[in-house]
Amino acid sequence: MLLLSGGMARAATIAITVSDLAFEPAVAEATVGDTIEWRNVDFVGHTATDRSGQWDVALPAGKTASIGMTTPGVMSYFCRFHPQMTGIIRVKPKL
Repeated sequence: MLLLSGGMARAATIAITVSDLAFEPAVAEATVGDTIEWRNVDFVGHTATDRSGQWDVALPAGKTASIGMTTPGVMSYFCRFHPQMTGIIRVKPKL
């Protein structure tokens, strides 16, 4: 007897650490429906601000914040307080 599983993939949480004035990883891969979770382990506050203006996440020192990915595409973001801090999230469509 052959048993086939036709279950759908579950949404994932993709962790991005904020440390030493940098996003790590600087480039993250996600799928529509996934959650991006930033963990700020720095002693100062940061933001994760989408360059297209779709979202702006406050990241207080020592805190975690997250958003859900709803649109496929490449999202470039930065910290408003430290513009040299940049990151990219590549979001694939959900199959």
